[in-house]
Amino acid sequence: MDYLELTVAVRPDAAEAAADLLRRHVPAGVSIEPPYRATDEEGGVALDARAPVRLRAWLPAGREANAAVALLRRDLRALRGIVRPLRARTVSDASWADAWKRHFRTLRVGRAIVVRPSWRRYTKKRGEIVVDLDPGMAFGTGQHATTQLCLEEIEKRIVKDMTVLDAGSGSGILGIAAALLGAKRVDAIDIDLAAVRATKENATRNGAGRIVRARRGSLGEAASGRYGLVLANLSSRLVQELAEPLVAALAEGGVALVSGLIDAQEAACRRALRRAGGRVVESRGRQGWRLLAVERATEPPRRRSRTPDRSPRRGR
Repeated sequence: MDYLELTVAVRPDAAEAAADLLRRHVPAGVSIEPPYRATDEEGGVALDARAPVRLRAWLPAGREANAAVALLRRDLRALRGIVRPLRARTVSDASWADAWKRHFRTLRVGRAIVVRPSWRRYTKKRGEIVVDLDPGMAFGTGQHATTQLCLEEIEKRIVKDMTVLDAGSGSGILGIAAALLGAKRVDAIDIDLAAVRATKENATRNGAGRIVRARRGSLGEAASGRYGLVLANLSSRLVQELAEPLVAALAEGGVALVSGLIDAQEAACRRALRRAGGRVVESRGRQGWRLLAVERATEPPRRRSRTPDRSPRRGR
């Protein structure tokens, strides 16, 4: 099968807005590629702070894809921060796979986690947790700052025999890391069937197929009050839309790791989570991206009064 590979380069502060536009027209997902360059074969990477962020997405080639590209170009013209405009080129399935694999290197994250592409060699060192990964048509390679923040927090917060929900699992990287670090069960859900397949295959590759249970589904379908750890590396828009089921999925004393949002959207996400009964207990940032650690609030969220507010309002 031939695909249309869509590529656009933007300033870091425009990455999330551009990704949201791409997601409207590309249901399978978007790859956000920060400007990393490999410094060695075994995980050394450096960030090129002067380079733009590149976003990629793929659509099966054809008339519908051409129409989607035309609409996307129209929407992107209104977005500030475009460095290089949208480019579309036709690639075969095999060419696509070879192209992105060249840029996916072994990566060390946190104290002991190593993310190793399945086609690269790596000698495991004592005390390391190695996640062997092949994303396939799904997304989640560990190269992006939001994924790294999540992995670091999982390493800090995982407790043996914990039950985990991985909402929007992509390649399965977060849920598999949780399993290898001691979780007894990981429910991995994603609306994309390619992501569900990738999660299952990667879980089996890492010997975690019985722990990581992947299925197609949404966060709103997750069991309430069940999970000690909820992983939600999404986007600020989705965090705001899904704040209520996200908080509801937490067991007493549980923590949700909410990431995929830019610094400028932190306040809006905090408000949505607070209205849903959550409480932000930690906030961490990297390269303009933000992770929030969220617990259930001890007091119920305040509800707005039904009495109309007739006081004058100040403009921003």
